[in-house]
Amino acid sequence: MPFGLKLRRTRRYNVLSKNCFVTRIRLLDSNVIECTLSVESTGQECLEAVAQRLELRETHYFGLWFLSKSQQVRWVELEKPLKKQLDKFANEPLLFFGVMFYVPSVSRLQQEVTRYQYYLQVKKDVLDGRLLSSLEQGIRLAGLAVQADFGDYNQFESHDFLREYVLFPMDWTQDEAVLEELTQKVAQEHRTHSLSLCYNYAVSHWVF
Repeated sequence: MPFGLKLRRTRRYNVLSKNCFVTRIRLLDSNVIECTLSVESTGQECLEAVAQRLELRETHYFGLWFLSKSQQVRWVELEKPLKKQLDKFANEPLLFFGVMFYVPSVSRLQQEVTRYQYYLQVKKDVLDGRLLSSLEQGIRLAGLAVQADFGDYNQFESHDFLREYVLFPMDWTQDEAVLEELTQKVAQEHRTHSLSLCYNYAVSHWVF
């Protein structure tokens, strides 16, 4: 008669899960990617993994940051292990990719993708209110952004789509009538731009 043996189930460890971790990174276009890294991987290794996804070579202008437990922006120390920094200081394991160092002239940026990332950063800073502009400047910058993101004016039968597009800082758009007037002015501004007015030109106007 066979014995009914009850074997105690032991905990099984996944070597990969012990030695690696997955972190999320929000890019400047608001997309979120995931990176699998070693627990010993540095911030620089994570930055290089992001740069590889973006086909970005000029990584020395960029960095990674996170929100601390006190909701303050804290830049990743690139030479130190990333996981230790997140475990000790981060509110959650979510990183943000962004421009860390600005250049005195956009002509110093060699790659088209670098200039595009600068454009995304500066546009975000304007819309979030970190870079201030006058109403006139804001309309011009919004027109440049529409040109950069959507192309020439004559491609569209109507500019109604601009009503769904964030053009201005939040505090400019509380009144619907004012927002409609500003949107129409942006459409007119867009009309004046040619093919040569892309995000390179927008970055030059916004930053310099």
